[in-house]
Amino acid sequence: MHILTGLILSRLLAGDKKKKAFRGFRNIVEIRHHIPGRVRFYIPSLINNTGAGHNLEKQLIKADPVKQIKINPVTGTLLIIFEQEQIEVATLTGVIVKLLGLEQEIEKTRPSIVGKELYDILKSANSSLYESSNGFVDLNSLITISFLSLGVYSLLRSPKILPAGLSLMYWAYNNSMRNMGQPCS
Repeated sequence: MHILTGLILSRLLAGDKKKKAFRGFRNIVEIRHHIPGRVRFYIPSLINNTGAGHNLEKQLIKADPVKQIKINPVTGTLLIIFEQEQIEVATLTGVIVKLLGLEQEIEKTRPSIVGKELYDILKSANSSLYESSNGFVDLNSLITISFLSLGVYSLLRSPKILPAGLSLMYWAYNNSMRNMGQPCS
């Protein structure tokens, strides 16, 4: 049953052959090297996990196209020698994902490197502002006050253009309510 599900999953993931070669799933099941009949995967969940590696090996060897398997629990790599006429690398990837139960990991949204760095910069700026003001204001409060001030200024300056000022005041309200009662990190 697992192999059938893996076959279906890999067919869906393989896509058009003219596109860039399928390289697996970053930091989940990556194809590190592939030549016809031989593929090496990097699977971080296999690092120092001999139990999972043994179970995976036991299941994979049951498949007819798979001829030889070698797992290195120190590096988290999996080498498979197989009959290339009978199975594709994308199919093997799908089977491995299914056998290790990594479907949920694939579906998770992970932040980009730029997103992580931006988060770290904002967190650092927030802590710095909080510390330098002796806990009087943090970045969230400053942004809320700025939106509120700009909204009031916009309403007073041009009362005929209501949406801009009201939108800024609404953003200030939402920002303050969303983060109310949360301590500065």
